[in-house]
Amino acid sequence: MNRYTNVKITGVLCAFMVLGAGVANAQEDTKGRISGSYETNTMYYMPDDKVYNDMGNAFPKDRFGSNNYLKLDYTRGRFSAGIQGELYAPVIQGYKPAEGYQGARISNKYVSWTDDSFSVTVGDFYDQFGSGLIFRTYEDRALGFNNSLEGARVTYNYSDILSVKGIFGRPRLFTGYAPVWVRGADVSWSILSMFGVYNQYLALEGSYISKYDESREQYTDINDKPLLTTDMNAWSARLVYEVAGFSIKGELVGKAPSVYKEHDNFDEVARAGRGQLVELGYSGYGWGVSLTGRALRYMDMYILDKNTTDYMDLGLCNVLNYMPSLTRQYTYSLANLDPYVVNGEGERAAQADIYYNFRKKTALGGRYGTKLHLNGSIAYKPYNVIMPSTVGASDEWTFANLDASIDVEKQWNKKFKTTALFAYQRLLGKRNDRLYNRYVFVADMLYKFTPRNSLRLELQYLHAPWGTLTQEGEQRDTRDHGDWWAAMAEFSMAPRFSIFASDMYNYAYEKIHYYSFGVSYTKSSTRIALSYGRNRAGMVCSGGVCREMPAYTGFNLSITTSF
Repeated sequence: MNRYTNVKITGVLCAFMVLGAGVANAQEDTKGRISGSYETNTMYYMPDDKVYNDMGNAFPKDRFGSNNYLKLDYTRGRFSAGIQGELYAPVIQGYKPAEGYQGARISNKYVSWTDDSFSVTVGDFYDQFGSGLIFRTYEDRALGFNNSLEGARVTYNYSDILSVKGIFGRPRLFTGYAPVWVRGADVSWSILSMFGVYNQYLALEGSYISKYDESREQYTDINDKPLLTTDMNAWSARLVYEVAGFSIKGELVGKAPSVYKEHDNFDEVARAGRGQLVELGYSGYGWGVSLTGRALRYMDMYILDKNTTDYMDLGLCNVLNYMPSLTRQYTYSLANLDPYVVNGEGERAAQADIYYNFRKKTALGGRYGTKLHLNGSIAYKPYNVIMPSTVGASDEWTFANLDASIDVEKQWNKKFKTTALFAYQRLLGKRNDRLYNRYVFVADMLYKFTPRNSLRLELQYLHAPWGTLTQEGEQRDTRDHGDWWAAMAEFSMAPRFSIFASDMYNYAYEKIHYYSFGVSYTKSSTRIALSYGRNRAGMVCSGGVCREMPAYTGFNLSITTSF
């Protein structure tokens, strides 16, 4: 897409905005409403010779890093329009590749009209088909992720029986757009609603996605015959049933072939994708149960094919679908030290979540009640995905990850509340095929001195029995660093001020303190936070999706506001 075409598209969108605003002015007497938000995350890096690691030292030549987002929305009746600007001056460390985030630009713009049963959106938009296994566009600033679609979306709803959606456009890639086109449709049919049955819900759903990418023609076999066509198609078929607190969801997905490298000889081969997802749930009488099972094979879907030489390092943002890890998303640092990351080339995984509230004024519930939470997950991967050097093992599966936890929340009186957590994790090594065990213990205590002043104390301990090095002088696997402890204290003076201090220390191997302290101020919808600390290299996760973060030391200023 050349620059002239980009200018034409932007001009058309602006014309739509003006036209839509004129229509709204002709139909209503009110002036409408403008809302918006601003967010900045600014770093000042300090030299620190203790944060060198296998990801490198994050101390850049330019000590500053700043990510900024300004969003404005206008609504008037059925009409709405919006725009978002971004500034990277320069991008903070950990957003890869850094050259993908440069300078300032208008990243999102849209106009939309919504009727009782019909809507149309032109510009940049976000959407999802089913669970997202074949298509999801969304923004997550913590991950530096935004794969919105620039194009058009049309939806139509017939009563509460039929819902139809159609989309087309080009996906965003970093601060520009990829040279590919995405088209798709999604249909949901509520069967029981046709017969006036509303105490149960039964729906059949289906989706189709097509990606047009001329670069796919470059892939050929040893006889120079094309391996792929320019179109990459994917489909999804779903069933949803809900009654009296019970729910069941099933999804089957398939994808046209993409190119993968064989692990025995690294030749390029075309593999079609497939996947299955089942979710069972129940909620009622103090119980909450969720069971999920998922099987994936060659279901990673990229905006630009991953094996293309020019696009090998596009990282997290080069993704068109959504495959979160089926593991618990911990908020405690030691339990989230090395989170499991899904591999779209192959995975079989299951997760169980159980919640139970003990009633008040019972032996276990006490005066204020007690909450119990159990979680367990397990995952397997193809053997050749874990051991790339292995020959001829593509149909064998092996253990990849196990995570089991229990936590109890207890309100002792009006002032004192505690949460105790225990987690057992069995992890696969990053540099070898060895398995490592971890045992995590957490005590989280909150005491309210007054309705506005409170103190929260968080204590963590991780026990990890050491393995042995396979060769003399071999670098120890990052998951074999022995025991850790961590502590955090936070004093809040609601609703304005909060101060905190924390530390995380691996006293068995690294012997480095990863400390942090800071203060925040909140007024109305504005929050300002300033902190300083040393951060360990690892994974930053949001919604089951993770990105690598290098180690760094420095100041962090965060400002968020909405109006």
